[in-house]
Amino acid sequence: MLRFVLCVALSSAAVPAFAQDAPAIRGVVRAVNEAAISSEIVSRIVALPHREGEAFKKGDVLVEFDCDRLKSEMKAADAELRGSRAAWENAARLYQMRAAGGHEVAMAAATHDKSLALLEGLQVRVSHCTIIAPFDGRVLDLNTRRYETPQAGQPLIRVIDDSQLEVDMLLPASALTSAKQNAEFILQIDDLGVSVKGKLTRVGGALDIVSQTFKASGVITNRPQGIIPGMSGVVTLKPGAS
Repeated sequence: MLRFVLCVALSSAAVPAFAQDAPAIRGVVRAVNEAAISSEIVSRIVALPHREGEAFKKGDVLVEFDCDRLKSEMKAADAELRGSRAAWENAARLYQMRAAGGHEVAMAAATHDKSLALLEGLQVRVSHCTIIAPFDGRVLDLNTRRYETPQAGQPLIRVIDDSQLEVDMLLPASALTSAKQNAEFILQIDDLGVSVKGKLTRVGGALDIVSQTFKASGVITNRPQGIIPGMSGVVTLKPGAS
């Protein structure tokens, strides 16, 4: 009788260890290319060609500022540069004719360099008057409107390239041996009820001390219609992946 009770006790103690299911691995679909673009100048917006949700091509204008004053300053700086160059060249000729000293030539050269630096600085500022699309994509958010004057550094527009999607996930420590680069996985999308295949491309090199998990990301190799960034689901690493 005692032996029977002991066997039952041992069996009961062992049940929780085997009955507990491993926590589900969650994955979130994200775009490979996404950017929040801010302004580097303070000026009035004169054009926002693309509205939220609209597509654009790499090189298209996303935001255009009123930079008439800056362009005028750049023209003035260009004229000043031409004048300083002429003065420098004249001083150099006079020096060769022994009609001017080396100090005059050096001062003319310094004035020319200063004018050149001023012009180059204005050219950089004018280049910021137009924000160009860094990739093919669509507008996700617009945080400003035409005719507004946003502050420098203020996020103006968030763009996304939804042609390339990846999955971010947190994997448990038990997956360290199987979660290798190019390991295959399946993501079951909650919102659509469809499965997505993928391969791991990046695997974190350290475990989180508290959660005992590590970060991993993978590209989607088959993309069913309807999948967009922000969707999530349960990730399953394929057995034997390496």
